[in-house]
Amino acid sequence: MTKKGSGIPFKSIWTILMIVIYLMMAYMLVFSPLFRKYSTIPAEVRIGIAVIFALYGLYRGYRFLKK
Repeated sequence: MTKKGSGIPFKSIWTILMIVIYLMMAYMLVFSPLFRKYSTIPAEVRIGIAVIFALYGLYRGYRFLKK
């Protein structure tokens, strides 16, 4: 039986998972053929949204590493 509170806190795992999701979404918006071929969103808008996702993911990563 393990002690309560041992190991990695759920909040840390959730934060890391969300950082990965934001950065992967930014990557997919720019480089994925799924969004290039089949999307009705113009390329400039897709890239703008990808930049926002990437910046927010990096910001969350910075905040996570800072504490």
